[in-house]
Amino acid sequence: MLPPAALRARFEAAGIDGSRPVVTSCGTGVSAAVLTLGMAVAGLPEGALYDGSWTEWALQPDTPKARA
Repeated sequence: MLPPAALRARFEAAGIDGSRPVVTSCGTGVSAAVLTLGMAVAGLPEGALYDGSWTEWALQPDTPKARA
C-alpha cells in the first residue's frame, strides 16, 4: 500500500477529501474493501463498505438499475 500522504493525494484527486461520507462498492466487495482500508490509512474519516456490492444489488428485483 502507498504511504498515507500519497493515498490522500490520490483520494483528493478523485474528489474524496473527507468532507462528505463515502460508501465503497464494487462487483463483489473485494476492491471496495481495499479502498476503504486505503481511506483509513490516508487518515480520512471512516467510510462505509457495501460488502454485498453489485452482486447482491443486482439479484434484488426491487432495486433500481439503469443501462448505459
